[in-house]
Amino acid sequence: MLYLDNRPLNPSRRNAANGPDRFYQWRGFFDDNSELDDIVQVIEKEFTENGSSDHIDRYFLLPGRSNTITTLCDDETLEVHTMVSAEGPLEQWERSVKTTFPMKRTTASIIGTFVPKFRGSCSSVADAASLTDALSKKSRYYEANLNRRHYERNGVSVELETVTVSGKTKISIALRGDNPSAVTGEVEFLGLNGSDNTHFGNYLNHL
Repeated sequence: MLYLDNRPLNPSRRNAANGPDRFYQWRGFFDDNSELDDIVQVIEKEFTENGSSDHIDRYFLLPGRSNTITTLCDDETLEVHTMVSAEGPLEQWERSVKTTFPMKRTTASIIGTFVPKFRGSCSSVADAASLTDALSKKSRYYEANLNRRHYERNGVSVELETVTVSGKTKISIALRGDNPSAVTGEVEFLGLNGSDNTHFGNYLNHL
């Protein structure tokens, strides 16, 4: 049995106190052009805005495993996301771990379960700086500056992001939700179904 914050971790559990464990996602990366401007205007008009935020995120990807993404968000929160399935137009993802510092020993063990190569680096005494140093030596390491604008409609969250990595800037649109039909409906509404569904791991590996 795995434990998180001293409570049993049920792999089939769909919701947690700090948000959904599993969600359906569509994400694309775009150049800033007139066609994308039209889509952005539709999002701004038809969806409810929930604020914006700036972030510095650090990504750690293991070779050949872009479907498992370990992210250090603003030196405050460590998350591990794993793709569960990619059938049809959407991907299903699981947030396997979300923790702040200092980590509990049980949480560090869970990270090692999902990403065995990181087992020795993750411990209850690790802080953001020491963990970045350790994980960057065992993975492909990327640092991204993001401006993220949050929107929502019909139970689907939309993140409109300006992403700068390695001197390259892209606009990313991500749609997420618990209901795959609702997410697919909003993807079609925005006219995004003709674009590639590209998660962050694939994008970073092809820079």
